[in-house]
Amino acid sequence: MILLNTSFHVLKSLAQDFESWAKNVYIPAVKESGIFGEPQFLRILVEVDPALASYSIQMPSPSLEEATRWHDETAALLHDDLCSRWGENIVYFSTYMEVI
Repeated sequence: MILLNTSFHVLKSLAQDFESWAKNVYIPAVKESGIFGEPQFLRILVEVDPALASYSIQMPSPSLEEATRWHDETAALLHDDLCSRWGENIVYFSTYMEVI
């Protein structure tokens, strides 16, 4: 089992808007793909910076190839949308992990 994890670091002043975007745009796109199991939307409790709120969206997939394709195609468009909305006020990165 593969887990695609995307972490987001957001200015706290934008946290509520980001949470709404993640719940209403990003997560529905994950579900519509049919590639992933149920995504989890998590708040990261370790504080990276006092001005930032940190989040993770984790998506389980049976296939690294399908998860990579989704990330390179659909997630790229979602991240473009994210950047057009908030620019450099949000930083994100994705990590592929294997469940052992």
